[in-house]
Amino acid sequence: MNTSSRESRIAIGVTLLFLIAMGFAIYYFSDGRSLKKDLTSEKVKSEKMLSEKLALSKEIDKLKNEIDSYKGKNSSLDKSLADLQSKLQKKEAELNRMAANSSPNYKKQFQELQAIKADLDKSLARLNEELSALQAENSDLRASLAHMEANNEQLAVNNKNLTRMIVNNLEAEAQKKNNKLTVNAKKTKEIILAFEVPASMSEQLKFNIVFPDGKQVASNNSKNITYAVNHKDFVFSDAEVVASTQNLFVKSDNSKQIALSYKADSKLKPGTYQIDIYSENEYLGSCRMKLK
Repeated sequence: MNTSSRESRIAIGVTLLFLIAMGFAIYYFSDGRSLKKDLTSEKVKSEKMLSEKLALSKEIDKLKNEIDSYKGKNSSLDKSLADLQSKLQKKEAELNRMAANSSPNYKKQFQELQAIKADLDKSLARLNEELSALQAENSDLRASLAHMEANNEQLAVNNKNLTRMIVNNLEAEAQKKNNKLTVNAKKTKEIILAFEVPASMSEQLKFNIVFPDGKQVASNNSKNITYAVNHKDFVFSDAEVVASTQNLFVKSDNSKQIALSYKADSKLKPGTYQIDIYSENEYLGSCRMKLK
């Protein structure tokens, strides 16, 4: 009886010990799973923080390079860049402190970094507007300068023409038979014009005679018009020269005398005769003669 009772107590004790052991086992197993879950969560969080830190570091480096690339291009922009660079350096220092303290506040820092980037974009946009305005102003200035240069070139050409203009001692007369002077159109056999030109212009002279009725005769297609350079045998009538002349030119020290002759092949009509003078295709001036 006593033996049976003792065995029962032992069995109960063993059972209780087993149950207690099972309870501890279940508790530690559950606690281990929870710990593993927490470790996994911390690992994910740590990896996320590291990823955010790397992203911030890359963004900071990118902004630093972008700021450096715009330095020295505009004094006004340089001031804005210096301010932005100062802010960026502060953010970089904060990022390093956060990494040392394992702070999870990377999201806020990233947002503030984006604000710095937005300020940089605004400064660049303002600079581009200023550059566009300057380019438009420069374009207007170039157009004005080109216009002024064109005017200066024309003035230079005009001045050159004035300095090259030929005839001093321009004389014209109409002659009848025996080199006698006349103002009668019907009796005129020859119209003579003499003047001086710079030596450099004496070889390519051309003439065009305009008659009172509008008819024109050019020296390059008429045998009736001839001229000679420094022709010593050329002699005007002894009588006073009667002609309407225009002394258009300034005498040159290095000049040559030109003698022009137009021999009429038919009777001339009363009116004003105009002789236009050219050097190659450059107009030099005109002389008018009125016959009755």
